[in-house]
Amino acid sequence: MKMCWRVASILLAFSTVASGEDVPAWTSRVDAIVDTIATDGPGATVAVSQGGRIVYAQARGLASMELGVPMEAASVLRIGSLTKTITAATILRLHAQGRIDLDARLSTWLPEFPHAKDITIRELLTHTSGVSDGWDVPLTDVLDTPGLVRHIGSVPLDFAPGTDWRYSNSGYMLLGAILEKITGKPWYQAENDLVLAPLGLTHTGFHDDAAIVPRMAPGYSVDEAGKVVRPVAYSISGPGAAGGMTSTASDIAMLLHGLATGHVPGKQAFQAMATPARIGDVDLPYGMGMVPGTLRGTAIVEHSGGIEGYSAHYVYLPGEDIAVAVLENSDAPTWLARSLAHRIAATVMGRPYRSFTATPWSASSLGAVVGTYAIEGGGCHSVAIKDGAAWIRRDDGPQRRLYTAADDVLLYAGDGIDYLRPQRDRSGAVTALAFHADGADAGRVEQRVAECRKSRTH
Repeated sequence: MKMCWRVASILLAFSTVASGEDVPAWTSRVDAIVDTIATDGPGATVAVSQGGRIVYAQARGLASMELGVPMEAASVLRIGSLTKTITAATILRLHAQGRIDLDARLSTWLPEFPHAKDITIRELLTHTSGVSDGWDVPLTDVLDTPGLVRHIGSVPLDFAPGTDWRYSNSGYMLLGAILEKITGKPWYQAENDLVLAPLGLTHTGFHDDAAIVPRMAPGYSVDEAGKVVRPVAYSISGPGAAGGMTSTASDIAMLLHGLATGHVPGKQAFQAMATPARIGDVDLPYGMGMVPGTLRGTAIVEHSGGIEGYSAHYVYLPGEDIAVAVLENSDAPTWLARSLAHRIAATVMGRPYRSFTATPWSASSLGAVVGTYAIEGGGCHSVAIKDGAAWIRRDDGPQRRLYTAADDVLLYAGDGIDYLRPQRDRSGAVTALAFHADGADAGRVEQRVAECRKSRTH
């Protein structure tokens, strides 16, 4: 199977949960969002921090489907690629200590790696190295760091270093190998000593396949019929510094506060993490271990994490020192972790997303939407009807189910943020779709076309 893992501190005094008169005014509105998580399926744990204090911590659903054990706010879950934020922060801590130059070549530490003289540490951090995820090993193989390096080096680069951008789990695995070379410790011990322990994050770390972890919630998936099942077997040794850690929602929220406020590795380092990387004069969709962006017009950084059996997402608002973390013990949850985190963050900041009322459509109204719609810049959305429901696909991506709502609105399943509104002529024929990204009032108009043109590539 191809490598595809869904890849005593100053803060301790502030990490208590708000109670009594300190309960934020938005609590009931966030509770309403969290309450949409089913109580009889895989669950989620949610934390919100503000000003260095956990002001909201809740959980819904089940930590164990087999035993019927409820999820708790303190439950421990795998965080997938949220690990990359910790790995990047650790590299930048070494940089702040003068122990690594971000523009040094990979060959300084891994001279045997192919093209090591052409790849910089900065390019690994920003996914511009060209290091490929295309190597192929069984997911159950137990891999040590030298083995990972050999497998990663066994396939060609995706592109010449510094010339393009492509998300690379393998690049972050190599950063883990560099941490081991510099510190003489396993990558996860280096990350604990340099970042996690100084921030008082005692519930975040790496646990091998045999470890028994207190409060650890097992992960789940769904089969083709939508039934909850156990995920495919895999070894957590493979994802390594790209996606191997476990944590709690509260630890993740406090991690972001600690990084942003300069405790470790420093405010300058956080700014580097939160700033889009560039190729020439083109901003890229990534910084260093973080994704810069906006939410309801406010600057944020965020990151998703996905690994077999688990999903995760965080949102951090630097201007308000607000962090929202959502961890789920399913890789196919009813509500996407990103959606929950965005909706909760928008509510906390006082700009909640619009809510919609589910409403059946007539077969003719729904059937009129079937077709292909051109996206500005290249590519298309295609809508089809399957089992009486509308499904949408962008280019050759996966199909996603759409639900019908009042006011001629189509909603993405498990999302609640992005929505579509057909534009119809007087006869009811659909001439275009208005795509409302991030719940924006003004939608991007996608005209109906007979044939899709290919997306442009960077």
